[in-house]
Amino acid sequence: MTKNEYRELFSHHKNGTVYLNHAAISPMPIATAEAIRTFLNSRQNGPVEDFENWMDILRETRTFVARLIHAESSEQITFMGNTSDGISAVAEGLNLEPGNEVLLNRMEFPSNVQPFRALERKGVSVRYIDPVDGMVTPEMIQSSITQNTKLVSISAVQYLNGFRADLEGIGTICKEKDIWFVVDGIQALGASAINVQSACIDALATGGHKWLMSPMGTGFLYLSEKLSKSMTPSKTGWLSVEEPWELTNFDQPWVPVNQHLETGTMNMAGIFGMHASLNMFLDIGVEIIRQELLRLTDELMKMLKNRSGVTIVTPVDRKNRSGILTFSRESDDFPDNVVRSLKDQKIIISAREGLYRIAPHFYNTTDELEYTINQLFK
Repeated sequence: MTKNEYRELFSHHKNGTVYLNHAAISPMPIATAEAIRTFLNSRQNGPVEDFENWMDILRETRTFVARLIHAESSEQITFMGNTSDGISAVAEGLNLEPGNEVLLNRMEFPSNVQPFRALERKGVSVRYIDPVDGMVTPEMIQSSITQNTKLVSISAVQYLNGFRADLEGIGTICKEKDIWFVVDGIQALGASAINVQSACIDALATGGHKWLMSPMGTGFLYLSEKLSKSMTPSKTGWLSVEEPWELTNFDQPWVPVNQHLETGTMNMAGIFGMHASLNMFLDIGVEIIRQELLRLTDELMKMLKNRSGVTIVTPVDRKNRSGILTFSRESDDFPDNVVRSLKDQKIIISAREGLYRIAPHFYNTTDELEYTINQLFK
């Protein structure tokens, strides 16, 4: 597909909006909105109950997710509401004991911190690696592991500076040391590839509303077979047993944890939308999208390189970044005010922790980037 064909998948840019904030929330593709309307029309105008079709969409969406992350089976995919739900299910379900240790780092978004912090009430210790030059390497993780470390968790791509972790390197270390490896995938999936098998990932959690361009309140959790067998469900419901329609049989066997966590009625409108978005990504190809994002961030770096007072905090090396470009300006005490003024011009970027963050997606153009930078430095 050409750039013009990519842009035809979206409508928001036709009103003059330059949207470069996909690390926060993405515009909805036209096909995604249409899929949701199809579901809502069925609920509103009939047949209302269309369970067979819903189950087909549910199964196919699960298959799309498995393909996206290279899972062995779609049965390893559990639909969740967001990243925090997925990580919380792992943190609560592992039954870590007093004295056990979870290893994190100080760049993490709170979704990948608070669920583990909550375990401190059980005597679990949480330790943090201090990044060096905005990066956390496999070597840093290996040297930080102790005999008490039971779990390592890291974001595939960091929300603030866009650092892309070496998941395969970290996963290999965790596997060799028999440590659980958990990944927050929300800033990576849709922008770069994750292979849960080659990276030896035990749990991968994500929401769908950022780079995956899916409805808010949609997401999923992948569990390796080994981790699934080691977990106790953190929540349960009527769908968590082998024969849920045997409504008066209360003493049934539980289904495996990855199925157990889908406790009741699903967000089918959201899943219809996610189905359409994932179909788009798989049709285009994740690697094609990744390469286009690297090209766009390369262009951004060139535009910012010679600007006075600008410091780029995103790693320069392509292997260490994805779709996020973050920088500071010496002249700005309040980047939030600048971002608000750009929004009045229909230019959408973000300010985080006193830094500017620009996050284009595959349909954005170099012209949009140039226009944004010119207005920012006007």
